[in-house]
Amino acid sequence: MGSGEKPEADIQRKTRLIKQLKQDAFIKTAVFIAAAVMTFTFIFGIAIVPTNDMFPAVHEGDMVIYFRPGRLVDTDVVIYEPPDGSMQIGRIEGTCGEVVGKTEGGLLTINGNIQPVQERSGLFHETHAGNRDIYGEIKQDEFLILGDSRETAADSRTYGLMERKAIKGKVFTIIRRRPL
Repeated sequence: MGSGEKPEADIQRKTRLIKQLKQDAFIKTAVFIAAAVMTFTFIFGIAIVPTNDMFPAVHEGDMVIYFRPGRLVDTDVVIYEPPDGSMQIGRIEGTCGEVVGKTEGGLLTINGNIQPVQERSGLFHETHAGNRDIYGEIKQDEFLILGDSRETAADSRTYGLMERKAIKGKVFTIIRRRPL
């Protein structure tokens, strides 16, 4: 009888070991998934760029990874959600205390300086002010956001100044997504 009991005890020991390994794997997987969800909910985010508003630096269809910073400054490229609920990308061009204005010719100024455009299409040499009434001193937790492709970008000239809560995060990595 002694030899018949040993394989049965060995099978039970191996069964318990397999059960413990499965439980450990489940717990580790659950912890990993929870950590990933927390990381990409509160620290980082991923977005597909919906437009060419930041052309040539960022193209429509590129994937960007952004983080939620504590402080935003001029020239930061950010992902933001305007009032229409879409996700947009743009560059912060005005922060608290800066003065946004408009020339008689309809050109956008920041602190009295006409905002230039990288001429690509040959249409404009300066940034046109757009239709929104965004003129005056920028308040605390408000930002003037402009696209680099200012001839066609939908930005603060379309949506108005963006509040801090509308800014999802600062872009730190661009992953090019091009069809073959």
